[in-house]
Order: sequence, then C-alpha cells, then structure tokens
Amino acid sequence: MPRFEMYLMLAEKDEDQVETCEYEIICWVKDSTDMTEIEASANKIIKSQIEDAESLVLFGSASIRVKGKEVINIGFRNGEINPDDIDDVIDLFGSNEETIH
Repeated sequence: MPRFEMYLMLAEKDEDQVETCEYEIICWVKDSTDMTEIEASANKIIKSQIEDAESLVLFGSASIRVKGKEVINIGFRNGEINPDDIDDVIDLFGSNEETIH
C-alpha cells in the first residue's frame, strides 16, 4: 500500500516550561502521487496530534516525504497565543547556546 513519512515537531508549553516533541509517522494513502490526498491526510494527523497533546501547543512544523524526497513542508502557529510570545520562544530555539529555563 502506498505511504508517506511525516516528521512532526510540536513546541509545547506547560506552565513555565517549553519543550519540543518530535514524531516520525508513517501514513498510508491510496495514491502516494496525489498531493491533495497527502496534504489532507497530513492535516488530519497534525490536528489530531495537537488535540491530543498534554500541554498547550505553541507552534510546530511537519516535513512530508514520499520515497525519501521532501514534497511538503508545513509550519504552523497557535493563533490564540500572542505572536510576540511565540517569537520569543522561537528565538530561544534558534540560539546556539544551551539554555535551561
């Protein structure tokens, strides 16, 4: 059966702690060349992961690969969170220094 792989990263906040969770997911589809089907399946899985998260999801990204080649890259942010607060967290992850908060 045709499939695609999704590498999903979610940045979650629980009280004053922010951490990332990474997932490698195998997704089955009818046609691995049908980008509409792949995107719909990926969006459904991402939505499910966000809803099932134990902590508040701030932002995330998903890399979708078919036969080892990246075909879609999705980035998303929680629209209910102040964008400046999310930018501050993103800046922490972009730092080359080890940071413990």
